Amino acid sequence: MKTFQPFSSSFSRPKKTFFKTVVLLLSFALFFSFAACKKKTNYFDYVSELRSNIFLAESDDFSLRIYAVNKETPYVTDGIKKEVSTLTEVYLTAPSGNQEYSLFFTVNGRDYGGELSFDNVKAEYYFSCTLDVSQLSSIECRIQSSEEKITLTATSVLTSATLSPKTVLKNLQTAESELFSSLTDKYGFAGEIYIRLIYEDSPYYYVGVIDRESHIHAFLINAETGKILARRQS
Repeated sequence: MKTFQPFSSSFSRPKKTFFKTVVLLLSFALFFSFAACKKKTNYFDYVSELRSNIFLAESDDFSLRIYAVNKETPYVTDGIKKEVSTLTEVYLTAPSGNQEYSLFFTVNGRDYGGELSFDNVKAEYYFSCTLDVSQLSSIECRIQSSEEKITLTATSVLTSATLSPKTVLKNLQTAESELFSSLTDKYGFAGEIYIRLIYEDSPYYYVGVIDRESHIHAFLINAETGKILARRQS
């Protein structure tokens, strides 16, 4: 009598191998999907306005402020970060707004400057250009009108104790984790962030967290300790 081997055994091994392969592939897919969902959000990527340095100078008749700024264009408080430009903004107060003033300065061997515009509402002169001065410690400026020429050296308010904007934002995110979590999902952060260095006898940070409905959660932060000094919602 002819003996037949059970045919099932000849096919069981490939089926088992195929099943194991499918399970393995699904496991990898679930792992990477979970990892992608758990990926930490870099909130600094959503900063649409950053003022990272301030330079100040004064004389008997003039007061000079220079800001190192990164700012979105167009500038709209709508909770959506747009393209960001790097700027140097100059503000000058003078004895009178009737004069025409020009301002010039040199950075890395290149000259910048031009005629200053006068803001009747703020009663100050203004100039801006595309330039990054955030890492400088001082800027020597030449100011001239038809009647006079003066030189003012604007010095940075930053010290070795001043926290960086990234550190300030990281500390705030930890302290206000509920706020940031409420605006964050697997797609990222549903908002934009303003970080402005300000100076009133000593440096502080203003941080504004803006959602898609243009609601602003504003914080005043000590620039050396990172402590939240005041908060406001509007």
